[in-house]
Amino acid sequence: MTAGRVAAEPAATGLPAAAGAPLAWPDRIPLAVLPTPLVAAPRLADALGLGGLYIKRDDLTGFAVAGNKARPLEFLLAAAVREGADTLVTGGAPGSNFCAAAAAAAQRAGLACHLVIAGDPVPPGPALALALAWEATVPWTHTDRAGVDRALPAAAEQLAARGRRTYLIPRGGATAIGAVGFALAAFELAGQLAEHGIRQARVVAPVGSGGTLAGLAAGNALLGGPWTLAGGSASRPAAEMSGRVLDLAADCLALLAGGRAAAAGLEIADVRGPGHGLPSAEGAAAAELAMRTEGLMADPVYTAKALSLLAGRPGTGPVVFWHTGGLLDVVAEAEGAR
Repeated sequence: MTAGRVAAEPAATGLPAAAGAPLAWPDRIPLAVLPTPLVAAPRLADALGLGGLYIKRDDLTGFAVAGNKARPLEFLLAAAVREGADTLVTGGAPGSNFCAAAAAAAQRAGLACHLVIAGDPVPPGPALALALAWEATVPWTHTDRAGVDRALPAAAEQLAARGRRTYLIPRGGATAIGAVGFALAAFELAGQLAEHGIRQARVVAPVGSGGTLAGLAAGNALLGGPWTLAGGSASRPAAEMSGRVLDLAADCLALLAGGRAAAAGLEIADVRGPGHGLPSAEGAAAAELAMRTEGLMADPVYTAKALSLLAGRPGTGPVVFWHTGGLLDVVAEAEGAR
């Protein structure tokens, strides 16, 4: 595949449409192995006092240990190729799984990848080591993660001045077109739940940059709002993320359906604990319980913290936990424990 060819599924071909309204699905370059499994977790449900619990295994997307990051990158990569870009520009923390996945996706499409990484140079952990192996160039900001947001446009301009055709992706791929990947995933989940005779459910997901929950909110709206969505914000204050997610969901809906408003019923809780990237006691307890009951691995940065939300909401209705991945963070944690 070269940067000049879009090997993507044509818009609206083989993709779902909401009842009564055709949707403008953008092109995509397939990366993930879909659908990812939806598996029952009865022992964990019993331990938490839940009536029924299913795990949406987006840790098993099958592309570059990327977890859920493969979904937005399918659409972001197609957009970059469609615009004639030869270089992806994005950034994040040294342990960013999205950055590693973006480097792999760029290789898949024959593009270069330029990653702006927060802080000062450190020995690479698993994610950054993979990004470098996938030939990403890596400048450092010498500031915190917020400095990446300021540095990305300047980096794109500098590359453009050297003749590169850049496609700029904000941290985590949190754009309307990136969120489309999870709007599509909402239809995928709805079909899987229907096989179990379930329409209404509570869907819980980790929240970082907001693209996952925003896309699910957009998809939920297009499906008629059958779910209550809950997010565990592991990166920013919950109030800030509520606004971000709703705005991004509205932008995604505008792209797909011409401007419908996102559905209500969105809850976001603050699960940062000691801070972003630092394990929390609640997350560690939830991760241990998931491992003991289901053999399920949960990373300490996002997944475990969001998983801790299940403990405080026992009930009889079905719950879906969206496992976003983070295997590289599990590896990094295990290496740090040696």
